[in-house]
Amino acid sequence: MIAGRRWLCGNSNSNRMPNIMRFVSATSEPPPADHPITVQDYTVKERNPYDVHVYYSDDSALEKAMELREKMQRQFPWMNFYNPKGRPIGPHPLPMWEADFGHYDNRVRWDDVRTFIEREHGGLSVLIHPHSTDGDYADHTKNAFWAGDILELRIQGWR
Repeated sequence: MIAGRRWLCGNSNSNRMPNIMRFVSATSEPPPADHPITVQDYTVKERNPYDVHVYYSDDSALEKAMELREKMQRQFPWMNFYNPKGRPIGPHPLPMWEADFGHYDNRVRWDDVRTFIEREHGGLSVLIHPHSTDGDYADHTKNAFWAGDILELRIQGWR
């Protein structure tokens, strides 16, 4: 696990989403204004634009993850929610549950979901990644947004 947090600023209603991230320690507040900023632009594909992965490592974290899921289902009824995976699967190093934005038109709801997750993640690691024209590796690395600890995904062979 790589400790850290990424903060995203910016908003767009087009399919070209500015992804401005700041990297700071997992326990810190938002970085100071003079902290270096990396800017990445990406274009989401005309399909489900974003996936959300909420990770858990034990029964206590699973309980928190399911509480977050219930909150998100109430707040974002337009999202698709999938059954929890009780073991690491694919690139995901821990058990998790997944949700997605369902339809391309929902890409404009990115900031609402991100803001909610930043506020409500409760110490859980949460990954939001796009489905962009940059490909899977970029979407899970440079285009990814994390709340909580950043996990090392199993994507070494994706380059």
